Amino acid sequence: MNNFIVAIDGPAGSGKSSISKIVAEKLGFTHLDTGAMYRAVTLEAIRRKINLENEDEYDFLDNISIIYKDDKIYLNNKDVSKEIRTDDVTLNVSTSSKIKKVRDKMVFFQRKSCENGKVIVDGRDIGTIVMPNADLKIFLTASAEERAKRRCKENELAGLESDYDIILNEIKERDFKDSTRKIAPLKKANDAILIDTTSLTIDEVVDKIINLINGRLYSMENFELDTKELKVKDVVEGEVVQIEDDKIYLDIKQFTEAQMHLDHYTTDKTITSFKGLVNKGDKIKCQITKIDDEKIFVSRLHQLSEENYKNVIEASKTGKKVNVTVKKEVNQGYMVDYNGNSIFMPKSVAGADTKIGDKIEVIILPAKEENKKPIASRKALLDLEYQEAKSLELSKINVGDVIEAKVVKVEKYGAFLKYGMVQGLLRAKDYSHKFVDIQKEIKNGDVFNVKVIKKDENNKLEFSRKVLIDTPYEAFVKEHKISDKISGKVVEKTGFGLILEIAPDLKGLLHRSEYSHNPNDNLANVVKIGDVLDVAIIGLNDSKEKVSLSRKALMDNPWEKVDAKVGDVVDVKITSITDAGLNVDAIGVDGFIPLSEALSEGKKDLSAFYAIGDEAKAIIIEINPKEWRLKLSIKKYEEIESRKEFEKYLNEDSENANSNLGEMFKDVLDK
Repeated sequence: MNNFIVAIDGPAGSGKSSISKIVAEKLGFTHLDTGAMYRAVTLEAIRRKINLENEDEYDFLDNISIIYKDDKIYLNNKDVSKEIRTDDVTLNVSTSSKIKKVRDKMVFFQRKSCENGKVIVDGRDIGTIVMPNADLKIFLTASAEERAKRRCKENELAGLESDYDIILNEIKERDFKDSTRKIAPLKKANDAILIDTTSLTIDEVVDKIINLINGRLYSMENFELDTKELKVKDVVEGEVVQIEDDKIYLDIKQFTEAQMHLDHYTTDKTITSFKGLVNKGDKIKCQITKIDDEKIFVSRLHQLSEENYKNVIEASKTGKKVNVTVKKEVNQGYMVDYNGNSIFMPKSVAGADTKIGDKIEVIILPAKEENKKPIASRKALLDLEYQEAKSLELSKINVGDVIEAKVVKVEKYGAFLKYGMVQGLLRAKDYSHKFVDIQKEIKNGDVFNVKVIKKDENNKLEFSRKVLIDTPYEAFVKEHKISDKISGKVVEKTGFGLILEIAPDLKGLLHRSEYSHNPNDNLANVVKIGDVLDVAIIGLNDSKEKVSLSRKALMDNPWEKVDAKVGDVVDVKITSITDAGLNVDAIGVDGFIPLSEALSEGKKDLSAFYAIGDEAKAIIIEINPKEWRLKLSIKKYEEIESRKEFEKYLNEDSENANSNLGEMFKDVLDK
């Protein structure tokens, strides 16, 4: 056959995915990875930068194609098998998967992927929703206790710690939600083959499924006439080919049609004719009651009993409430009637007030179809009602809600908090803005407010306490504003400035340009780690929670009062003497007189001519207010003063010379 589809459904932990992969590999089938298809949708949504939680933004689904072929996933005809495994897709796939529009479109893509070839598809709604016409449907199941044991063993092999009771409760809760959800609930298709894996190994389950597939393939490829030798009590399925008032004929692929009388179709005496009750082409499952050389007689009554019992099985799987009647008391319990089926209810789960004739509500506990020994329980009903109340309470809790919760368990990685009937996880990183050992910080019984920050599709909650607490920056800005004077301790030196601790767990930057008005001032060379500086707040960046500081904002700029120019003569006072020259105080700012401008040529020992505190006059030879640079010269001042004296002497000498000549040549001039 060119096309053959196997649909395998089952609850979480039943082993359907791993078993499907093994069977597909052994038979050379394609195992359709439905998870990869959801990842492909998520990848496209991320690329389009849509709001993943807004169903209205998934309109692009009508304009894309997703096909799973040869163990590769193709998005718009491009292999994206690697791209869908990125962390970004992994973190967001659960969000897109819960969108109804996405799930509906996935059904279309999954069916397209199964149009050619031999394919195995597993999930929770494959046989009922995705592939209702699958050639073979299998429903894998196992007891909740067995699935919990398997999960614990898997975690142990992965090096993870497990709590069996927690995992068991999670599995039961997941089963309840999966089977009662409105969209594509988990249930066994009517024509699916049930395989309980509780007491089977993986190899045994794989062999059983392979035999079923091979048998179905063989029958579909070679069927012409069922040559199997029928015997009384065999169960067959026939197609209605002829209808009379009290009899119908069914094609069961044998040498003759099978006959069924009305009293073997129903026990309802008010029904008097087949006409209007069945139609040609209807398929009816029935049991062989008699075979002779020319005729085969069949009855549906046994199947009616089976169908009634299936109602019990269905009720036990769905966990829904059913009404039963207490018929009689037996050892250790009661026998109750449910739709003609007698069910045992132990006294331990019946309730002290139970008596014969009572019509009560119960839950039918999971029962194996082959042993027909279901158990009814009023206690389980109470548990169900508790779960329903818990689900209702969960439905009222939304992301963003602030609730008061109580600590019930503290682990190294976080704490479990209880609110009413529900629990959630407060991770250690979400407890405080700074790192704390949460096991030392809190204890069982502590109560405090938290905010709901996550609620996944399984209604698991995550809380945060730190989002309700001011960050160190937020606490700081409530008490401070720009221009406030504060003190800060130097905790780090960097190439661009000093880092100061200005509050617990909060640091600010004193940029080197804010050390002083003097651009040559290198405060970092002066201060030590641990020194406390007075600074002013000059910037608050709320988005980055950064504080900018300034030291020069607290200082006056003496250069703002300077009004001088090159060539001006000013008074100076020597403040220090170095080998390079004299540091002086002049016109209210610091100035410098180089050695060459302090002494005459040939003289090099400044201390022989000057002392700290000496005052003198000097001439400005360079001035730059922006760079706080003032250079002066005593030598040039003295040279100018000397030149003035010399020029004065020359003037006086010239006048004297003219007077003496006049007297000497007075007589000559008079003549």
